[in-house]
Amino acid sequence: MNHASALPLFYNSHLNSTTIISEHHAWRTLTGLQTSDYYAYRKALMSGCHLQRASFELRHPEVMVCDLSNLDPIYDGMSDEEVIRIWEYLNSRTTQLQSSDICKIKGDGLSPELAVSGPSKTKLLDFKSDLIKEALATSHQPFSCVKPTNRGLTKTRLLIDTDNETLDFHNKFCAFYSKYISYEHWDSSLALNTRYIYDDHSIWLKIKNISKNKLFLLSAGLPLALGYLAATKDTDIFFSEIHRQNDPSLLTRDENFLDIFPHTTSSNDSWLIIDKAYTGGSLRQAANMIRKKLGYNFEVKTLALFPKTFSAFMSADYAVYAGKLFDVKVYASKLNRKNWHTQLISEKSV
Repeated sequence: MNHASALPLFYNSHLNSTTIISEHHAWRTLTGLQTSDYYAYRKALMSGCHLQRASFELRHPEVMVCDLSNLDPIYDGMSDEEVIRIWEYLNSRTTQLQSSDICKIKGDGLSPELAVSGPSKTKLLDFKSDLIKEALATSHQPFSCVKPTNRGLTKTRLLIDTDNETLDFHNKFCAFYSKYISYEHWDSSLALNTRYIYDDHSIWLKIKNISKNKLFLLSAGLPLALGYLAATKDTDIFFSEIHRQNDPSLLTRDENFLDIFPHTTSSNDSWLIIDKAYTGGSLRQAANMIRKKLGYNFEVKTLALFPKTFSAFMSADYAVYAGKLFDVKVYASKLNRKNWHTQLISEKSV
């Protein structure tokens, strides 16, 4: 039996007091705390508190059926028109979903993304496989007549198969970053257990020439940065961390990483901030962070990887979409909000 009440003001604002009564122990009555804040919970444990009861909120697994911003290799042999036609077919089919086990993921302006979620990852993968086969069966184009082009960046390269320089950088990063992760989560932390990195792609060399320093944002940025390093041998790469909303990685750490790795205190060279982008908010935060830390006397540009909304594309300096690099200001006047996601399939890259 628990009774909650407000704590005095000197307590953490994320904590409420509670009374714990054990009827089967002669109505033994203890005071305690209630919180939904992970860091308040961790701090309470370190102060000697014991976990009495827990509830869990779990997110269903999700599968990307088709993402125009970063297409699967199956689309490499298709013409631009056929890619768009297949996407439109898949969009129509996923929009009509009536299943209680599988639902289409919705959002505000998520134009390129066709994703589904549900309680069973196996069912989601089977659904995707069947739907792709169904869509391909409607195709009227012999794929072999089109010269293959890499319409996306894949993450299938084993880290252990890369060169010593890439492995050494990864090991140094893990040694540094592990101090921020709770030791009981070392074996499950995505950043500390990277197995696959992004494959070699012509886009990496184009990105290399934009700015001197490259700042990748964790944790999605680690396999991207290692793929970039393995492909270009460019060691001017750095990491920082921006957490926004519904980030489960916050549950694995003792403290936030609010710095830059490798550590740097000043720079007169240009910077390029690279991250996957749904709205572009993390890129903007990172740009403000690096200016506050290092000063305002150098150029800072942003690159949106696989932008999922029109605003994410338009708010960046550069974008990688469907395996192509775009200088945003060059294309801004050519795109419209309704069809930008299909227009970029046919546009030429930098």
